[in-house]
Amino acid sequence: MIHHYTTVNTLALILRYQTLRFTRLDQFDDVTEGRSIGHFPLGAKTFASCWSASQQESIPQWAMYGDAMKGVRISLRPDPFIWHPIDIRWHEQFQFIDLQAPFSVEEMLSPNITLTPYPEMRATFGRRVHYVPDVETAIESLYSALAPDHITFFGDLTEIAHFKPNSWAFQDEYRFVIAAAPGPETPYQGDPASYIQSRTEWNRTGVNLLRDIPGRTHVDIRLDPDALRSTQILVGPLAPAGTLEIVESLVSRFAEGATVGLSSLSNSIRPR
Repeated sequence: MIHHYTTVNTLALILRYQTLRFTRLDQFDDVTEGRSIGHFPLGAKTFASCWSASQQESIPQWAMYGDAMKGVRISLRPDPFIWHPIDIRWHEQFQFIDLQAPFSVEEMLSPNITLTPYPEMRATFGRRVHYVPDVETAIESLYSALAPDHITFFGDLTEIAHFKPNSWAFQDEYRFVIAAAPGPETPYQGDPASYIQSRTEWNRTGVNLLRDIPGRTHVDIRLDPDALRSTQILVGPLAPAGTLEIVESLVSRFAEGATVGLSSLSNSIRPR
């Protein structure tokens, strides 16, 4: 299982809408994740959902992300998504052939964004983060920058987002990452010819695919209902009276089969 420390409100949204929110890296608490490489704003073109691989409860993560220990820890299987075939051959300059992705074509081409599937995505979508002394040195082999506007990335582009400084190693992070590009305001609505026309008109507005960023700071990706039914939820060690009952009610309504319990740290931490 992988684990996510969060608030009861966020748990309610996850269960109600059966989605996970992926946030753009330039919005993360580690400001270095918003890095650019040359003129390529990598952090603003990459979205992630962050979990912990550590089975042991983490006091720092309860404190930082679990609503000051009053929230919840959600535990899911390592691949909780619905996988979709992606086979787009609509135009010679817009093709994604024989791929699988954790999002549908409609989600991939939603307003103001283009999510980017890649070969072997199912095998590498979820990965543990590598903690290193110097991130810039560690990622040098993953790209070539002949000039600020001439960047070549090796691999699937998302690998760079799996490196963090040693100072964050307490998170023991497991991360899902999606690369994205800007897209037209008009989404794909089932008609390839109409979408290509709207995309062509959008390109004529002078969009710069190297420098421009998606017009969204987050995307929501649907979860497999079976994954939600096998979810395990712990209520934080400093959660106020009634929180357990609230979480149990949410599970009964939206994720029947999921289990709810108290943190193993309950009654062992003095509130301040």
